[in-house]
Amino acid sequence: MFNLASPSAVVLATRTNRENEVDQRVVLITGASRGFGEVAARELARRGHRVIASMRKPEVDGEKVRAGYEDLMTTVSLDVTDPAAVNAVVSSIVAEHGRIDAVVNNAGYGLYGAVEDLSEEELFQQFNTNFMGEWRVCKAVVPHMRAAGGGTIVNVSSLGARFVAPLTGMYSATKAAIEAMSEALRYEVDRFNIKVTMLEPGMYKSDWATTSLAVCDALSAGTSPYQESAEKALDAFRVMAETRPGPEAVGMVMADMVELQQNPPVRIPIGEDAFRLTMARTFASDDAWEKSMKTGPFFDGVVAPEAGPGFAGY
Repeated sequence: MFNLASPSAVVLATRTNRENEVDQRVVLITGASRGFGEVAARELARRGHRVIASMRKPEVDGEKVRAGYEDLMTTVSLDVTDPAAVNAVVSSIVAEHGRIDAVVNNAGYGLYGAVEDLSEEELFQQFNTNFMGEWRVCKAVVPHMRAAGGGTIVNVSSLGARFVAPLTGMYSATKAAIEAMSEALRYEVDRFNIKVTMLEPGMYKSDWATTSLAVCDALSAGTSPYQESAEKALDAFRVMAETRPGPEAVGMVMADMVELQQNPPVRIPIGEDAFRLTMARTFASDDAWEKSMKTGPFFDGVVAPEAGPGFAGY
């Protein structure tokens, strides 16, 4: 059983496995143009695995992701909201390599806005990318893994699946949906020797808080009834994001899970904030947690993350 008090347990087990020379694996990574996905793609190639790094615009980002690993990495165009494209990419991998050993389901983005402010189109796009995108990839790869006698699926969730804050509630909803889907899938495909795990990264410095964060139309237009509080919280969130570590730790765990020979934990929090806030939420009553959340900038409180979790934006 994974011990929250020992976050290095799984990584250490994987490092030990590497001493026994893990065979080369064929790995598909979605959302590999930058951040966690890029780090994982390059790390897996560095370890000698065959990596298919998918992204929306390989003509823009592919060269820098492949740099130094051109013999082991291929970058391909993939929009996970397109079912035909997902099936085509998976089929092409199997046709070329004969199998697909592992998938890291990383594609997704953040949506910032109050529940009331979001349009149906904004909400649908968020679920279509973050949740249905991961489901489409799982659905496409499972038959091939079953035929091959096994495989590994690493679904990227978030601390936000268990730590719900104002203005990122629908992002959290997509991650909670991923967790429910992934846990069910884990039980269903265990008989086929297919391993499924979820990663729950906390806050890391990346473009998630800037260029990749979709601010809803109502806030962008200045028409939200929450405008002042939302702008204040977003500014504080972006300042805090700049103080966080880079994406390397998460990318390394992704690579470790691809190589892990044991059955992985159901879910893996990554980062000190993920461990701290997960434990705090687990043992706090709803009333105590709500009081703590109201210390955040959305409620015009003092931003003091060290004192409590009341910060909008995981």
